[in-house]
Amino acid sequence: SEQAKPKPLMPIPTNEQLKIIALRAAIPMIGFGFMDNLVMITAGDAIDSTFGVALGISTLTAAGFGQCCSDVAGNLTGGVVDGAVSKLRLPKHGLNQEQLDLKISRIYSTLGACVGVVTGCLLGMSCLMFMDTDKKERAKKAAELKSIFHSIMSDGKDLFHAERATLFMLDKEKDELWSQVATGTKGIITLKSYCGIVGACVESGEVVNVPDAYKDNRFNPDVDTKTGFHTKSVLAIPIKNDEGEVIGAVQMCNKKNDDGSDGVFGACEEQLGRLMAS
Repeated sequence: SEQAKPKPLMPIPTNEQLKIIALRAAIPMIGFGFMDNLVMITAGDAIDSTFGVALGISTLTAAGFGQCCSDVAGNLTGGVVDGAVSKLRLPKHGLNQEQLDLKISRIYSTLGACVGVVTGCLLGMSCLMFMDTDKKERAKKAAELKSIFHSIMSDGKDLFHAERATLFMLDKEKDELWSQVATGTKGIITLKSYCGIVGACVESGEVVNVPDAYKDNRFNPDVDTKTGFHTKSVLAIPIKNDEGEVIGAVQMCNKKNDDGSDGVFGACEEQLGRLMAS
């Protein structure tokens, strides 16, 4: 009987061919990783800045919704990434399917894909450099303190006969004071914790009463310049927690007398401020 011919040995891929396998696996995953992280971060940030602030949902929940958007975008753009990669003149390994199924080939393909997706994700995170990642946190805190702002706006202004009432909160990590201005201005104002009369109040932990702001060296006129408001008299009262640490300050501006003329804050308003801030 005719003897069976021995099956020829399959050539093992060379190191150069294995590198090409890894490269061809990595390039598409760079695109997928980039799209995945870019969409997740931008969508999650948009959701956190809008619905997160309005509805009080956590940042982690917003990130979950952002991932959902990223998954949908991945399904919609997967063909685009594959099409773009197919137009690249990537080197060819010249291996058949049996050689590609070898363990060493699969290892290089997996490693290439892992390196590619990590690289793409890191590139997708580059959008963080252009985002104010703390803005939404300040907005959330402002929403949580909305009831306090309303109290200062309504009761504080009437009790102190002041034109403007502002609540500043201290951010120790960033060494900043930030505030959603209660009256007369929209948006959030941020300044260094040592800046202005309110900064002097926070640093000293004591009530600061200034009859004429523009004659006081501690006064910072930048806010007036931005808002068009003209500050005259100022009363700043520190807010302390149960441990006695200063966590913010209430600032009243421009005391008005009963006849509508300009006045100054007195000892009575100082004591009333301490009671309000306690």
